[in-house]
Amino acid sequence: MDEQPRSDGHGKLIAFRIVAGLFGALTILLTIGGAFPVLANEPDKVHSFHVFGALPVFVLLTGLPLVVLAMRPMDVVALRVAWATAIGTSVAAIIGGDLFSGLYVIAPVVLVILTVLAPMRGELLRFGSPTIALLSLAVLGAIPAIVYAWHNARIQTEVDPMVDMTGHWSGHHWTGIAGAALSLALVGAVLSFRHSGDRMWIWAGGIAAMLFGAAGVIFADDARYPSSVGTLWGLVFVFAGIVYIAGAEISDRAPAEATR
Repeated sequence: MDEQPRSDGHGKLIAFRIVAGLFGALTILLTIGGAFPVLANEPDKVHSFHVFGALPVFVLLTGLPLVVLAMRPMDVVALRVAWATAIGTSVAAIIGGDLFSGLYVIAPVVLVILTVLAPMRGELLRFGSPTIALLSLAVLGAIPAIVYAWHNARIQTEVDPMVDMTGHWSGHHWTGIAGAALSLALVGAVLSFRHSGDRMWIWAGGIAAMLFGAAGVIFADDARYPSSVGTLWGLVFVFAGIVYIAGAEISDRAPAEATR
């Protein structure tokens, strides 16, 4: 009588691994693959910031967590990070009016399926106390991120597709970069509620913020590279990523130092 529940649980775990692994691998491959035309073709270089600003967010904070979940199904922080990114991109897509046309609806649908199948779903919303320094940094970062995301997502609704010669509108780039900015803030807030084994994701979030900022510094000319955050804000993102990681590392070491 007890064999059927165990069999069902094993089947759900296999399905969970398959869905997470496939969607995670596809996300990474398609995101990185989409960057090659920007590097190879001169006309596509106008998309440089849109592509390379969003790339670390979708690779490190969506694709990677799902691949890790396929290997470590009990990593609840990975699922939280993927959800934070999906919520950020979905909110931007709703503002930009392309939740379905831009296929941004796929990620939350996949995550609903994964959450139903997840062996640790009961822990998903079971947050402890936050690290105040990390939460404060995330809240501060959310203010410019929201303003930036709103501005870019609204462009997606205001551009006349008939005169979209660059392909920003058809490629849903305005919404994509808006979602990337919102996702960084949301991931930062989620990770401020520390959990065992979250160090990898603290570093992934910090590095994603630094790479987003680095893209702003490299592609600083807003006239040539639309949506670029520019040199100053790019450096702010880089600094914020470093401070976030450093803050987490210091908070981890403090209890150990106190017990000596």
